Amino acid sequence: MNWRTYVVGWLVVLVCVGQTERSYAQSPCATTLTSQVLGQDNREPLTGAAVYVRELATGAVADTAGYIRLINICSGTYTLEYQFIGYEKKTIQVTVGTDSLVTLPPVLLKPDNQTLKEVVVTERRSEAQQLLQVQAALSGNSLDATRGQSLGESLKTLPGLYSIQTGPSISKPVIHGLYSNRIVTLNNGVRQEDQQWGTEHAPQIDPFLAARLTVIKGAASIRYGSDAIGGVILVEPKAMPTAPGVGGEVNLVGGTNGRQGTVSGLLEQAFGQKLTGLSWRLQGTLKRVGYTKTPTYYLENSSYRENDFSGTVNYTRRRGGVEVFFSQYNATVGLFTGAQVGSLADFYAAIARPEPLVQPGFSYALGRPYQEVQHNLLKVRAFLHSDRWGTLTATVAQQQNVRREYDFLSFSRITDPELYLKLTTETADLIWEHAPVKTAGGGNFSGSVGLTGLTQGNVRRYLFLIPNYRNYGAGLFAIERYARDRWTIEGGLRYDYRWLRAFFLDESTNRVTSQTHDWDNVTGSLGATYQFSPQLSLAANLSTAWRAPNVSDLYSDGLHQSAVAYERGNPNLNPEQAYNGNIVLTYTGKRLSADVNLYNNLINNYIYLKPDSVPIVRQRGAFPAYSYDQVRATFRGLDATIRYNLTSRLSFTSKTSLLFAYDQTNRDYLVYIPPNRTDNGLRYALTADPETSLRRISGAYISANVLYVARQNRAPAVTQRQENGQLIFTGDFAPPPPAYTLLGAEAGFSWRAGKQLINVILSGSNLLNQVYRDYLDRFRYFADAPGRNIMLKIKVPLSFGQHT
Repeated sequence: MNWRTYVVGWLVVLVCVGQTERSYAQSPCATTLTSQVLGQDNREPLTGAAVYVRELATGAVADTAGYIRLINICSGTYTLEYQFIGYEKKTIQVTVGTDSLVTLPPVLLKPDNQTLKEVVVTERRSEAQQLLQVQAALSGNSLDATRGQSLGESLKTLPGLYSIQTGPSISKPVIHGLYSNRIVTLNNGVRQEDQQWGTEHAPQIDPFLAARLTVIKGAASIRYGSDAIGGVILVEPKAMPTAPGVGGEVNLVGGTNGRQGTVSGLLEQAFGQKLTGLSWRLQGTLKRVGYTKTPTYYLENSSYRENDFSGTVNYTRRRGGVEVFFSQYNATVGLFTGAQVGSLADFYAAIARPEPLVQPGFSYALGRPYQEVQHNLLKVRAFLHSDRWGTLTATVAQQQNVRREYDFLSFSRITDPELYLKLTTETADLIWEHAPVKTAGGGNFSGSVGLTGLTQGNVRRYLFLIPNYRNYGAGLFAIERYARDRWTIEGGLRYDYRWLRAFFLDESTNRVTSQTHDWDNVTGSLGATYQFSPQLSLAANLSTAWRAPNVSDLYSDGLHQSAVAYERGNPNLNPEQAYNGNIVLTYTGKRLSADVNLYNNLINNYIYLKPDSVPIVRQRGAFPAYSYDQVRATFRGLDATIRYNLTSRLSFTSKTSLLFAYDQTNRDYLVYIPPNRTDNGLRYALTADPETSLRRISGAYISANVLYVARQNRAPAVTQRQENGQLIFTGDFAPPPPAYTLLGAEAGFSWRAGKQLINVILSGSNLLNQVYRDYLDRFRYFADAPGRNIMLKIKVPLSFGQHT
């Protein structure tokens, strides 16, 4: 299936949908709720006003025109609390039915002329709301449906998002074809710094920490620093509690494939009276997964274990506040032993063999080869607020990432890993958001200025893959936004400096040598949105971004244990320079909602791992070899989402992602680029409205979807030839696998047992047990992808005392 087929098919879907418009309705959790917040005294928009949805423990902040937008709201009755400094708090009740768009009348807040009491901020503005760039988010029921999956797997449900995998247990997100160091992940407001350069180094973050996952698609270097060529992922926990009392939730997840068991709990409390503004939260997760099963056999040693915990103490008053957060992530990941071979002949045989030679039964056993990862994060954030000057926020954090990789055979002492890496990172951010400035013409300026800094040190032991190094970085940025009538315009500038020194030991002389690089760059962005009507808007953004080569790009030289590959760096690499543009058309009507995003990303000096012509043989076996190379590359494509309400209870959703990447330097295609895909599904609400539903069960629904992933035909041609008795590969070590189609289904409901609410979701993936291999799976050379998996997810919210 080529791109023309996709476009034609998509248009056919649109036409068919349009012809079947008879009545409208909405899936129970797809309503968008909007309102404008104005001052009762002057009818001016209250930029930065907050709304808090009491029943969902979530909220939003008004933009520069005073508009608030809450998405993915389920049917039901909600209590909305509006707040703005200097104005009285206002609470209203709203009943959300089956409409996809609910526009509330303007909410007028009355000026508070009395002596202001202490005001507790109940919802902070999402980091993403400060930018006009293309965004997608998972929260509420959509996020609950992904519980038990890794961060990379969870985000695959969003259009334009993919994941690159190393077997069934390691998955890392891909945005518009870009991954690893080209994506910045913010964990609770702190830039995640682990060994993210490897494709088998999944983000070391507990997904249960998040109440919302936001993805900014496209270059976002101005706000988040260099490297963010591909985009940004924001992992945001829910706001700390403010109502006195103790609350929390328990999540239980079970899966048939791998016989997964996961339990995650959260307990929190806010104090009242003399301790108003003080709150705390504890959270933890335990996860166990055994051997993954393809449709016909188990993958030996694909077990997985994870233990995580975090704690937060927060104190917030009207003029300022401070928060201390600590988290620890621990994972032990078994690596499929079928990828371990002893000779070139074994390597060729393993690639040619349709199934692994060893096919054991199910087990939770986890032995060599495997990787152990521990990631600690300590964050302190404080802010000061002034009505006149705005808000000044300072964040300092330290992270320590320890990675131990154990080979199939022990080449160190038997209890030692073959590869040990400890990365210590300190970051500091100081950001000033000035108070909104109104102009005589009715416009409104808002913006921020920030200073960021980073220090990093990496220590290695045992076998060599990358050297020890020190890394320093600093950045200064400014972003300003102007809103008037239907226009919003945003521009930004940033300057970054990077310094890297790598240390090498000459084993013959025992002398240490070093090599030093430094780079700097200026980047900019300009974006605008125009609101044609409350339902239709158009947004466009142009931006530049850059990424300095990291130590693995420059100096890798060794066996990457968990990737089962030999990697060679290139010390002559230059920084990547990206020029990104995108345009988005969004429509949200009562029956039809859709958005189409076109993007183009030109990257000069694009750095990637290129397969070598000959596998490499070392003491412990034969392995595919890769070398870092760089070319001029383009990434262009389309993301489209359509949601249409066929009847009052039945809705149709289509998500399509097309991506075309090209190596302009060699006039060829690039390896490991995601193939085109489309995901189409139907959802039926068994209860039209919780108010009229059965006494104990509400929000019940069933859904089914069909995912089609095309064969990646835009990949380098793969050939083999004999030369002097040696088998020479070109393009890759195996051609891209065929296209595949997977059937999925989901059902969910809320059950009220006495006063206790219990949310239940039952989901299934690859229900037809389809045999397939994915082009982005590093183990696709040796084995099939996972087969059928049925997962049961139970969420039990807890509330004690006055907690809400």
